[in-house]
Amino acid sequence: MAKYAYAPLSVDENRRRPHGDISNNERDDYLVHERMPMCVGMCVLLAIVYVLSRTGDAHMDPHTVRAGGGNTAANMPNVVTQEIPETAPVVEKKVEPAAPITEVVEASDIVPTITNPQEPCNCDGLVDPSTISMGDLRAKALESTPPHIIECAKAEAGESQSACHLPTATRYAALKQKGATLWMTGCSGAGKTTIATALEEKLIKEYGKHVYRLDGDNLRTGLNRDLTFSEADRAEAVRRTGEIASLFADAGVITLVGLISPYRADRDEVRKRHEENNIPFYEIFLDVPVDELKKRDPKGQYEKVAQGKLKHFTCIDDPYEEPLNPEITLKTHELEIEDSVNLLFRKLWMDGILEGAPKLTPPGLPNPDGDELIDLHVPHQLKSARVEEAKTLPKVLISDIDLNWLQVIGEGWASPLKGFMREGTLLETLHFNSILVDPFNLTNNAMRLETKTDFDHYTAHQPPTRVSMSVPITLSCTSYTKEAIESSDKHAVALVTQMGETVAILRDPEIYENRKEEIVTRMFGAIDMDHPYISHIYAGGPYLIGGEVELLDRIRYNDGLDKWRKTASELLKEFEEKGADTVYAFQTRNPTHAGHAYLMRSAGEDLKAQGYQNPVLWLSPLGGWTKDDDVPLDVRVKQHEEVLDAGYVSFHNLMENV
Repeated sequence: MAKYAYAPLSVDENRRRPHGDISNNERDDYLVHERMPMCVGMCVLLAIVYVLSRTGDAHMDPHTVRAGGGNTAANMPNVVTQEIPETAPVVEKKVEPAAPITEVVEASDIVPTITNPQEPCNCDGLVDPSTISMGDLRAKALESTPPHIIECAKAEAGESQSACHLPTATRYAALKQKGATLWMTGCSGAGKTTIATALEEKLIKEYGKHVYRLDGDNLRTGLNRDLTFSEADRAEAVRRTGEIASLFADAGVITLVGLISPYRADRDEVRKRHEENNIPFYEIFLDVPVDELKKRDPKGQYEKVAQGKLKHFTCIDDPYEEPLNPEITLKTHELEIEDSVNLLFRKLWMDGILEGAPKLTPPGLPNPDGDELIDLHVPHQLKSARVEEAKTLPKVLISDIDLNWLQVIGEGWASPLKGFMREGTLLETLHFNSILVDPFNLTNNAMRLETKTDFDHYTAHQPPTRVSMSVPITLSCTSYTKEAIESSDKHAVALVTQMGETVAILRDPEIYENRKEEIVTRMFGAIDMDHPYISHIYAGGPYLIGGEVELLDRIRYNDGLDKWRKTASELLKEFEEKGADTVYAFQTRNPTHAGHAYLMRSAGEDLKAQGYQNPVLWLSPLGGWTKDDDVPLDVRVKQHEEVLDAGYVSFHNLMENV
């Protein structure tokens, strides 16, 4: 009995049939009209089935004879069809309708004709895999790959589809690192996995970076499980791994690849693929003599080769092509694991891979706070216009200490500040010893420090980067100055020294209360009027002015020491010219003595022992305000020159900046 059956038609007699007394003829007419559509539909369906069945027969080869007539042979076992050659004569026979064809040809009655007895019969239609080169098929498939399928409407044919992805710079800035591939190549046992594992742990555990390691252990069981150790399959393994590595690196992951990858051309193709996508690629060659590898033999493979149990082993009876120009060569038989890891780490650090921001400084030097080089001096071509503008602006008188702060800000030493602190920035400094910035506008807060403080409205997202800022940098003013600024229709003020010289323009001023007690107690933890800077704060006006500044000219003191006063940008340029791969600083307001000289020299020697090639000393005597019993700045600078003349520190490896 069938498991499923059609449900019977049901008719609600009380609803579907007419009410009241009607004749039999009327009742029959009603039923005919009710059921006519269903009958017509069934007839149409049967007609369609009949036409389709006849159409299928018409498209069959007329030279094909069906066994048993009709379609009965299709359901019979041991029934085959026999194709009659076109050259054979066709004999027409009249067949009575009542006598259908009943001839059945058994499969055993037909003997296939074999034209070449030496070739096996491929009767099942399958291909013998031993006769096919998968490498050749794969190469042809890659050569015939169709043009890029453009799924990104913003990208043109053949171009990168990155236009529809998160911009790389934005991704790296948010992740606070860049993507890169470190491709470690070398013979089995050279230390690829060991060093990659140690570097991975260092970057993740100590620095919180996103790192992933690709090697045979996590590739051959999945992505490369269909590949053998033939030359073609080795090349395909390198190609696949290179594609995965480039995708990982493009996503901002520092990708560590550990593959023997014996053929130079295959590795070069991976490098080319990375370069096409502007992804940093480092080829790391682990250069270890084979005799040393045989001694190590961590997996016992070299012993199996010697016993003849293992054939086609790379670096023994299969070739290994050494890199011609690797970024780094590690002779791991001469280095401790930690030394190799530190060399790789230092390379990543010097190239800015461990920072998400674009590299703004020479290799080995960090970016300034806020990832922006700041120099607020007015360009030469705009100077005359700015000078004329300053003449029309309200004036703010500044003190000598204010002038010092103006120099610090304008030359980029207070990065990321571009002016005197607004109220919100000051409060962050006082309560957190730091400020939040968004240099790449990840949270729509790029102009946060340059926007007037609004305590009634806050941004939806907090800026992602916190930089150190423990000292308030403020500019005080009197009530008279406040009224003059507020009554003016200008949106800027001119900063004037006590000598009457206009030195800068401050834009979009924000005037707020100078809460002296809060500033002093948060900054120093005490109120002591004998402290010179506390006394300076309390001597200031009742209001503070915040805003961004433009310096009309370099601030000079004409004391014979201006040649030692350099901007942050100028100093970085000189470090680059000296070829510094790291910089170490010695800052003091005291006279330099033999102990100081020893520290400077020994620190440089220690850095060289750590692997740095050209460490440069930044000697920074403190200028500006000093106590009455301090040695004057000019005397200290001359003493530094005497120490250098004595040969304690090389002039070539030193930069002095006041």
